[in-house]
Amino acid sequence: MSMEFEREPLAIDSFPPNLQTHVKEDAPAKMKMMAAQGMVPAPPAQQVLVLYQLHFDEQFADAAVDSLAGMPPNVLQPLVAGDQQPSVLDWMAEVLEDADLLEALVLNQNTDDATIYQLAGSSGGEVGEIIANNQVRILRSPAIIEALYKNVDVRMGTVDRLIELAQRNDVDLSPFPELTAALKGAAAGGDDAGLSEQEFSKLLDDQSEKLKEENEALKQLEDDSLTRSERDKLEKELANDDDDADDGRDRPMRQVIADMNIAQKIRLATVGSREAIKILVRDPNKLIHMAAIKSPRIKLGDVKRLSSNKSLPDGVINYMAKNREWTSDYEVLVNLTMNPKTPLSEVTGFLKHLRKRELQRLSRNRNVSHQVSRMAKRLMKRRR
Repeated sequence: MSMEFEREPLAIDSFPPNLQTHVKEDAPAKMKMMAAQGMVPAPPAQQVLVLYQLHFDEQFADAAVDSLAGMPPNVLQPLVAGDQQPSVLDWMAEVLEDADLLEALVLNQNTDDATIYQLAGSSGGEVGEIIANNQVRILRSPAIIEALYKNVDVRMGTVDRLIELAQRNDVDLSPFPELTAALKGAAAGGDDAGLSEQEFSKLLDDQSEKLKEENEALKQLEDDSLTRSERDKLEKELANDDDDADDGRDRPMRQVIADMNIAQKIRLATVGSREAIKILVRDPNKLIHMAAIKSPRIKLGDVKRLSSNKSLPDGVINYMAKNREWTSDYEVLVNLTMNPKTPLSEVTGFLKHLRKRELQRLSRNRNVSHQVSRMAKRLMKRRR
């Protein structure tokens, strides 16, 4: 479940006459750009409103964002903490990165729950703790709990406390898949203590650093100036399959995961790095491997490698086969068709998309069922 604030432009007549000439729809582009660059004399409160108004115009949006981000924190502090409009606060939450400003924004009662939801999923641990302390808001919008759960910087104990709060107040958590999985995992774990809260928090801190490295590598991959060899090297680093990788505490990740309880494994599968997910996606527990394959860290390149793996749990293969975005890639489609664990109902639909060479391979493949190889032969004959 996702929450998103729908911003709307302010009424033009809410601006002083001297600023209306910069923000009204038919204002000259030069006047708008001057205002978007913060070059119009006005008090900071009015200046922020001008920048907010101009961020709706694609031509001046980048300049408006840069101007807001460049304003001194001591100038912005009373604006994010004061009597500000929810839509303006939502925009400021998207642009600003200063932790003190975000904390003030989170504490502002005018800040909309949808804005808090976005911050709960993206901000650092200190901001997350402040969000978690507002029980009235949490009970009003329990989706915020799920956003905090999916934030690697938020402690497990904090999330557990909020889930207990929701349960005590009879809040229905069934619309939130990650929380539902967490509750089932906690129930299935019984008395298994797993890692201590301190150990698990340390692990999540290490994962947070690895996620930053992964994100940086993904950004580099988007650079069109990369050479083929540079791109291949980056992709190889991202696809590192070293199961004995260090988790930051001189213990291989596989060993650390083995010491976790089910609830901790599900949380790590939801917020962890590729290194952790590639281990957890093989876990025999359905709650764990399904949380891993649904992780936002799973990219198409990962699916290409996983889709040919015959040792993965049936639920993982089935989930990949039903994901139309992934199966629109031909390599994934072929891998799943050749994988004996792929449900026959899905393979039947995939066959018609295969080229002659892959149909020939499939017709001779002894790993797939006789029914699949026979269908491949029939399809080849019909095409002839």
